[in-house]
Amino acid sequence: MTAAARAPAGATWRRGVLPGLLPVLVLLALGYLVPMGAVLWTSLHRGGVFGFEAYAEVFGSPTVLHILMRTLWTAAGVTLLCLLVGYPFAYVVATRSGRWAGLFLGLVAVPYLTSVLIRSYAWVAILGGNGLVNQMLLELGLVTEPLALVFNSTGSVIGMVHILLPMLVLPIYASMQRIDPVLLLAARSLGGHPASVFVTVFLPLSSPGVIAGCALVFLSALGFYITPALLGSPGDYLVAQAIEVRVSTLAEFDVASAQACLLLLLVGGALFLLRHRLTGVAEGEGGKRSVAASRGDGLRRSALDSWLPRPSWPGAVLERLAPLAGPALWLLAGLVLVFLLAPMLVVVVVAFSNAPYLTFPPPGYSGRWFAAFWADSRWLEAAVFSVAVSTVAAVTALLVASPLAFALARRRFRGRQLLWLLAISPMIVPHIVIALGLFFTFVGLRLNGSPVTFWIAYTVTGVPYVVIIMLSALRRFDVRIEQAGASLGGTPLAVFRTVTLPLLRVPFLSSFFFAFLVAFDDLIISLFLSSPRGTTLAMRMWEDIRLEISPKTAVVGTIQLVVLLTVMLGVALSGAQRR
Repeated sequence: MTAAARAPAGATWRRGVLPGLLPVLVLLALGYLVPMGAVLWTSLHRGGVFGFEAYAEVFGSPTVLHILMRTLWTAAGVTLLCLLVGYPFAYVVATRSGRWAGLFLGLVAVPYLTSVLIRSYAWVAILGGNGLVNQMLLELGLVTEPLALVFNSTGSVIGMVHILLPMLVLPIYASMQRIDPVLLLAARSLGGHPASVFVTVFLPLSSPGVIAGCALVFLSALGFYITPALLGSPGDYLVAQAIEVRVSTLAEFDVASAQACLLLLLVGGALFLLRHRLTGVAEGEGGKRSVAASRGDGLRRSALDSWLPRPSWPGAVLERLAPLAGPALWLLAGLVLVFLLAPMLVVVVVAFSNAPYLTFPPPGYSGRWFAAFWADSRWLEAAVFSVAVSTVAAVTALLVASPLAFALARRRFRGRQLLWLLAISPMIVPHIVIALGLFFTFVGLRLNGSPVTFWIAYTVTGVPYVVIIMLSALRRFDVRIEQAGASLGGTPLAVFRTVTLPLLRVPFLSSFFFAFLVAFDDLIISLFLSSPRGTTLAMRMWEDIRLEISPKTAVVGTIQLVVLLTVMLGVALSGAQRR
């Protein structure tokens, strides 16, 4: 038995794990946990006096409780709509598309990786009174006057479904890809109709992805701000909007913090309850099975349970509809892709409009708004600031979070699951809560609005993406290659530089890219941290949309889309070259 194997768990943690994790632990403590504590502290103090007056006001206000219930119902409705649309789409991609699966997933990823603000902006042109949908309905004679599809709850829900749908499709598709085809063939060989096999075998086996995807969509929808603020009615506030109004308009910091704590409690509680569905890292050591192994047992139990008697009516109904299932699924998949990609196409068309304001379709085309963008120093300064701070934050997140991913993938120590949840929670916790905590913290330090504040905030929000991507890559990495390099006399640093880094260059680049995008796309944190010393491009677009509705925002979206497609093409070519 080696010395490392004989060493106690605590010694392994102190000697082999802790030193490499100190930077990310310090970052999460100072840039995440301390701001969360500042929100809690503010909610319990009014006028410098400790008390629960803010919570009493929240729970005693019918308006605040109504907003909370509206938020819960909206999140539940958006989750249900995403599931009804996303599950059949994921099924088509996973089972029917064959070599087209990569293309389908790439098309789903394009809107997912594009700015939420730009996508919401595009829906104004699509759903507005003079928008594409109303013009089509009027031309077809289906309506006699434009429908109110935007600036109400309808527009808000449509925009939220569009933005969150990829977040549900991807986990479900991954779950479906792990289903052993042998189980389906066995069910068919026992006389099962394809529809019955789907209900009794395929559907239960894909349930882990369904639960994970629905959880991500629901938790994200609870803290949504941008889309409801742009597409919703001023009278249909959600919790995130109510918090922003309490801070920016009413200066009721304690009540805003109390609402933020309630939102944080909802999200944190759901995250803790669903931790086994969202994590693949085991807690503890000494023979305890990994969550992945537990999931595998669960899948096998589901497969065995599928042979037990079940209500026959779902399968009977599907058997009657089976001849129509194939064409209907392909039609649905096409409509989903149109739904996801239409806003991006609208943005590109609007960017070349010669109209002085947002209108679709444009009366004519020109490059006037590209020229106006490049000639406007305010937009260029904001763009340079966003690119610079997002790049520095992405690099920092990559440097501090990569050792954490290596430790989670290759070490066994107590609290691994909790550490994993802490690292990914900034991606799930509503950014309105994080932004409020950072605002309180940096105002107290008199740093608000400086580049340092954006650097810390965006590094914190970038850490989850680095951990998730790198951990996934490391689980597929064959450590015997590194061992071979070490056996040939290579030092750990030399093995990492000559073996590990080249083999993992795509995950490293992907981690950087995602961390950069989440920072560059941010608006909510910018709303609280921006000042004359630092204004992001997203904040400039927000002001333009709220005050002018000019096509300059579409110009930014077009440039971002071109860069995104170029990067995706480069990654695809790099992967093809490696194969």
